[in-house]
Amino acid sequence: MSKSVKATKAGLKDAHEMVDSLKEMIRSDLKNQRSGFEDALSTRLNEAEDVILISAKAKVAIIAGVGVMRKDLDRAQRKFSKTNDVEELKRTLISLSQSLQKLRKTNDEIVKSLSKVLNPTLSAVEVVERFASDIQRSAGTWERHGRELDDSIMELCQDNQPAEMVELEAYIERQGYTVLLGEAHSSSDETE
Repeated sequence: MSKSVKATKAGLKDAHEMVDSLKEMIRSDLKNQRSGFEDALSTRLNEAEDVILISAKAKVAIIAGVGVMRKDLDRAQRKFSKTNDVEELKRTLISLSQSLQKLRKTNDEIVKSLSKVLNPTLSAVEVVERFASDIQRSAGTWERHGRELDDSIMELCQDNQPAEMVELEAYIERQGYTVLLGEAHSSSDETE
């Protein structure tokens, strides 16, 4: 027996609910994944930004310190050429060497912090790759739900003859009335 109009309408209502559910699922997944994607990219940039700014300021300070030390060395050399005081030149050179060592240590720390920026836990490319992978995984779920929707629609599409019609035609044939139908019966066979 074919489905009643009421049952078909109920099936169509279910199909509409499946469409709405699928659209909401996709919207929600995309929103969540986009949010995570944007957060990861922002975090990547923010973490790099702080280190880059600090290192830029430190490099400027190192260069300024080297400039001051260079002037101190020039002054010590001029003074030495006038006084030939080796001990004073030695003290100046030891002081400059210690200051230079501090600047080298600071520069090493800058390089170390920049290496964390250059080799992060999650690079921007990896953030994009993870986002694309997450979308692909979600798309598999969406596709499954889309298949279920198609199955529901196919179930509602009844392209076969109603059983009642087949039964009536069989009854007419069993009763021998097909002889009386003549061409009318053959034309109904052609439309099958």
